[in-house]
Amino acid sequence: MRIFHNTLSAFAATLLLTALPATAATFLTEQQLLATFPGHTVNSKTDKGVSWAQAYGKGKKKGAIAGKFDGKDYKATWFVRNGMWCENWGDGEACWQVEDAGKGKYRMYKDGKPRPNLWAVK
Repeated sequence: MRIFHNTLSAFAATLLLTALPATAATFLTEQQLLATFPGHTVNSKTDKGVSWAQAYGKGKKKGAIAGKFDGKDYKATWFVRNGMWCENWGDGEACWQVEDAGKGKYRMYKDGKPRPNLWAVK
């Protein structure tokens, strides 16, 4: 009976561990953000699947962006605020927490929710 009880306890513990939610994302620090994006180009897609590319100018805490969206060139600015990567396009701005997804790819989080498409940094 003791062997059955130990096996049942181990099985219950395994079920409990597999039912626990995934660990929370670890976001890049301000220093890591500044080492990742400025001076590089990012390619991704909007939530609706439209491709875009942005070249980030170098800067200490802010800089210029030269982008291409839906075949059109544009200019914008980037900055870091409260540990988040932020961009201002003139008609609006957004800030994201950033998670390293590996192999030069990053997942952006807006209001604590992951965005569907990864950013590829080159």
